[in-house]
Amino acid sequence: MANVDRPNGLKPVRYRSGQPYSGAHNLYYVPATTHNAMFIGDVVKEVGLIAAAGTNYFGIPVDTMNQVDAFAANDALAGGVIVGFLPNPNALGTTHLPADTAGIAMVADDPNLVFEVQESATITGVTQVEAVGLNTDLVIGTGNSTTGTSATEIDSSVTPVTTTLTVRLLRLVNRPDNALGANARWEVAFVEHSGLSATGIA
Repeated sequence: MANVDRPNGLKPVRYRSGQPYSGAHNLYYVPATTHNAMFIGDVVKEVGLIAAAGTNYFGIPVDTMNQVDAFAANDALAGGVIVGFLPNPNALGTTHLPADTAGIAMVADDPNLVFEVQESATITGVTQVEAVGLNTDLVIGTGNSTTGTSATEIDSSVTPVTTTLTVRLLRLVNRPDNALGANARWEVAFVEHSGLSATGIA
């Protein structure tokens, strides 16, 4: 049976040690100057500390909170994956963070996390069996504003390689509804992550 084409970004499932993911996350501020809408399952990058004293989000002090921004294909280091947002009292029914809107994102930022993610089509350049253990990139799609879920996927047009790319393909997700082929779901871990980098973030 063919795999269902249902991208929903990256979903944390466990740690590299085998310990299950229990929902741990850290809070990061998303400034209104972020021009991309953000969705659960989106990858984000760290952009440092808020410098403006007295900045708050509906009464929550955020002037000492680190910030994140949307991750783009040419960005060097991921900071983590969004697993939720603190509610906006003025838009309680919103399932995502619209563009140009301030918010507080709940980010699974541990560099040792393993995520489940769908590939965009069928991996090219090598067989899917050969792809295990190699590195590849992500393709950033437009999330679903109704469900609030990301459309980020493994970029199947990129041939997995041994050189540094965003994520490593660890193994195929072991479930009866998942098989090698188009839109297969994989377990991946970040290769390029700010928590793994020997140099600081800009």
